[in-house]
Parts: sequence; C-alpha cells; structure tokens
Amino acid sequence: MKQFTLDEVICAIGGDPLYNVEDQVFATAVDIEGVTTDTRKISKGQIFFALKGENFDGNDYAAEALGKGAVAVVMSDRSKVPDKGIIILVDDTTTALGALARYYRFKLNCKVIGITGSVGKTSVKEFISEVASISFKVWKTPENQNNEIGLANTILSAPSDTDVLVLEMGMRGKGQISYLTSVACPDIAVITGIGFSHIELLGSRENIMHAKMEITEGLTEGGVLVVNGDDGFLLENAKKELSINHPLAAVSVDKDEDPNKMKNCVLFFRGCNISQEEEGTRFDIEANLAGKRYYREDFRLQVTGKHNIRNAMIACLCHTVLKIGTASEFSEDDAKAHLELIRKALLAHERKPGRGASYKTRDYLIINDAYNAAPESMESAFETLDWITGCKRKIAVLGNMLELGPFAPELHRYVGEKCASYDFDKIFITGENADDFIQGAGSVSPDIDIIKCEDTDDVRAKLEAFLEPGDAVLFKASHAFGFEGLAEYFRAKGDA
Repeated sequence: MKQFTLDEVICAIGGDPLYNVEDQVFATAVDIEGVTTDTRKISKGQIFFALKGENFDGNDYAAEALGKGAVAVVMSDRSKVPDKGIIILVDDTTTALGALARYYRFKLNCKVIGITGSVGKTSVKEFISEVASISFKVWKTPENQNNEIGLANTILSAPSDTDVLVLEMGMRGKGQISYLTSVACPDIAVITGIGFSHIELLGSRENIMHAKMEITEGLTEGGVLVVNGDDGFLLENAKKELSINHPLAAVSVDKDEDPNKMKNCVLFFRGCNISQEEEGTRFDIEANLAGKRYYREDFRLQVTGKHNIRNAMIACLCHTVLKIGTASEFSEDDAKAHLELIRKALLAHERKPGRGASYKTRDYLIINDAYNAAPESMESAFETLDWITGCKRKIAVLGNMLELGPFAPELHRYVGEKCASYDFDKIFITGENADDFIQGAGSVSPDIDIIKCEDTDDVRAKLEAFLEPGDAVLFKASHAFGFEGLAEYFRAKGDA
C-alpha cells in the first residue's frame, strides 16, 4: 500500500535527487510503500535511509538496499552513491528521517501525545495507550525506542488509520527533547516529573526541568500540557513558563485537597481514599473538569503504589482531553459516563513484571519494581512496601541507582535516609554505592538491620537463607542489576 510518492519524500526532506535509471520521467512517479533503516529487514517497495553512527555507516549498504528491492535510497555520502538506482542526497540522514516523520505525522491527521519526564515515562505510555484504546485506534512507541531514530520510526510505521500516536521521548541532554517535539508536534504533552535522572549530564534539577519543558515548544495550537501536580517544582514552573495559548492540566495523589495545585489548571484529577490490596490498589477520583467537580468511586489497579495511581490518572486525563476536550460544554451526564468508561479501562490494565507488579504466592508477597531505579522511584517503592498489611515481615531488596555521576554518593545517602524512615524488618543492598546508602540509613536509624551483599548472586543466596513464609519482599534496583530475574525466581520459589 502506498505511503508516499517519491516527490512527497523529496519535498518533505529537501533532498537532492539523482536518477540513475533509464526512465527519469517514470522515476519521479514512483510510489513508496514504507520506510526502513535496516537492510536486514527491508521489503520490496520501501525507501532506505542510510543512517550513520559512531560504529556504522548506512551509506555502505546503499547498493545492497537497492538490490533487495528498495525503490530509493536516502544517503549523505556522495562518494558512495551506487551506479544505478534512485538516490536522494541530504546533509544528514537522521535529520531527514525526522523531517519525513514530521510530514507523515500531519498526513495521518491523528492526535499525538508526547511523554517525557525523569521517571515513569514507559509506565505512563502504557497506561495512556490502554485507556485511549477504548475509544481510538492507538499506535505507540515500542519498548523504549524513544530517541530521534526510534521516535521517527514509530511515527513512520503507524498505520494510515491511526487515531492517536503515543510517543515516548527520552533525553540525553539539553536540546534533545526540543528536537523530538519538533518532529512529533504533540497535541498533548506529558511531563511525569522532574527528578535526578540525567543530573550527571545537566548538573542541576533546574537544568533538568528546563530540558523537560522543551516538550512544550512543539505543542500544536491549543495543545495541552499535562503534569504531575505532586511535583511542586514542576507544577509551579509550568504555571510560570507555559504559554497562555496552551491549557495546563494536572493530577495529584493527595489525602487532602490543595486549592493551590488546582489554580490555573483547566483539568485536575485527584486520587483519594487509597487502599492497598494484596495484588493491587483501590482508589477514588475527584475530577475537576473546567470548573465543575465530579466524583467517582472504586477505581482499581493490578499494580501497587501511589506513583502508579498518578500514572493511571495521567492516562485518564489524556483520554478526557481526547474525548471531551477542555471546554465546559460537556454535560454532567457526559462527564460521569466518561469517568465510568475510564474506570473500566483501568481494571483491564495488566501487571507488567518490573514495574510495580505484586504477586501473592503461596509463601510470599513479591513486589517486582526492578525495571529501573532513581531517587523518586525508590521513595515510591518504599511507600508501597510500607502500605502492605497482613504480612509477617517486610523486606527491601535493593541495588544501586546508576548514571548519577558525581552525585551518586549524596543521592544514595539520601535514599538510605528515606528508607530508614520506614520500619522494615530487613534490608539487603548491593552495588558500588552500598556504603553510602548504609551511611544515610544509619544516620536516621543507627540500629537498622542492613545486609550488604557482594553482587546479585550473593543477594539471592543470602535472601534465600533468610526468607520465611508470610514475608513481603520488594525488589528495586537499576536494570543492570538483573533484579527482575531475581524477583521472578522468588516468585516461582514461593509457589514451589
């Protein structure tokens, strides 16, 4: 099925075409059935973008791409142009890929949701995609393909009948989100929070905040910014910096209502009356929609923690913007029916190992929150374990937080202090900054029971010798520690 004409591509990326073919007139009318950056996966009728990186040069594979059925090749090295075939020369093939993705984003005539933040991007992406799918045909970022190439490929691979594109935007440094949002041009921008991830590169939370706020640069006219209202630093800066042309919406998980949080927010969802269950969480939502307040009880999730309630409500808020907008024209019946719709959608949200999923086995309650770790997500995980009731002992199994650079010792001490403020029965810790964590914990609770382990295998051995039926165990670490596998091992052992 035709995705582009060759003329469309040339116009979109601004390239210099070379027609090394017998019939140049015929060549200009070529139809393109898809886009690829990998000759190993090329299909006949696609156009190949010869990307160039530190360890590879796609220009070397231009002839191979044409031989495998590519109708044209976009490349940047004139010295490697094949003798035959349709070639489009550009200065930078990655930028050209982004330009074509931007063109296709508008050709799709769909709504776009862009997501960034220090923690929780992928979880929020999954929640948004699942909730939006009850009303729309959704296409989303696969796995964590959230850089300039992954985002462009996600857009370009979207089916022609896509209603909503959900795009995760990762960040390596200043200007990265600015580029991604210029390609995606979101109708809804989401910032999950401003934490300490990327502090090694950017140096301060202020710089991180400004880098994340770059996502608003690409907002379409009237586009909405959705933020974590419990991050006061983010919320206040969003209120100050956001253009008057872009409405602000926020979510909060607060025991008590805070009018200051709702101020200047056209939409505001508050999660309240939270109760932790054995394999999930129950809560109510108070929704302030364009100055009118609605209340709906009995929302349930199969995952644990306030952070997941917040993530779920961000998804609910995005669906609200997509479905009924930010204006006040919708009726009370429409609002109530809408809340009931998203309540049912959240019930269907599946637990995903590593992202706060809890499992009640015969012997243990396992909380697998081991996909990644940052100071903010560590605190949320501690709070989740603290909520657990009816267990014999509460045990935190922790690895270090990576990619914090020179800030790592200070932040591990900080997390140790936070952990020690809860009454856990035993803590297992491993990693290069384990001593910093122990020092911080000891400053709050000198008698805290912490076992330092050499590595993940040592954690497994020591924990296996310690566990007893009735224990609740939290697994939390950066992905490199492999704690997801560790959690699954003890989940299976609990039912053995």
